[in-house]
Amino acid sequence: MRLMRSAEELFIERGIDAVSMREINRHAGQRNASSVHYHFATRAKLLEALIDWRMPPVDARRLEMVELCKAAPAAEKPRRLTEAIVLPLAETMFAQDPPNHWIRLHARIYETGSFDFSAVFHGKGYDKGLLAVRMLQAELSPELPQLIRDQRLMFAIRMSVYTLADWLRGVIRMQSLIPVDDLNIFLGNLLDVLHAGLYAPVTPFAVPAGAWRGAAGQIAG
Repeated sequence: MRLMRSAEELFIERGIDAVSMREINRHAGQRNASSVHYHFATRAKLLEALIDWRMPPVDARRLEMVELCKAAPAAEKPRRLTEAIVLPLAETMFAQDPPNHWIRLHARIYETGSFDFSAVFHGKGYDKGLLAVRMLQAELSPELPQLIRDQRLMFAIRMSVYTLADWLRGVIRMQSLIPVDDLNIFLGNLLDVLHAGLYAPVTPFAVPAGAWRGAAGQIAG
């Protein structure tokens, strides 16, 4: 566990790709220079172990909240479903003994291109909560195409992770000059924004031809 906590701390502080296995071993105070390699073999396996540690309670909580949403009055279900997306993540912030750093680690995972988070997330069944959200989302907004619903669910998850990570890093006030000291207001506002986005009508939009080009120099779309 000491190796995992050290890895989590260093990954959060510097980014996943910037941390070596040797540094993790040294940070954990291991006398055996090969301890981390012995237990995890690779950085990807170590990161997978961290996900195995942090992700199951989040998924279980999300499933629980989806069931509560199903039992709620019809008028309350859209908001309850938004809460089922965000609050299982936000609740990890409240753990103190020991602290839970999943939000900031999750944000770091999103930043790296060297690790296939999707393969672990879906391959190990940590997507059960989001799949339940997806099914209920389809019932609550049948007028929206499935592609639109799926993209909006992705937006909601990623926005939640990055926004909550920024709160925890304490950078929002410094970078935006907007007061963010009250967590109740902050979370409530985040829920309002995501709720509005999940159920907004679709407005057609087209990027002007030639206005943006992808990495290969081809016009996107």
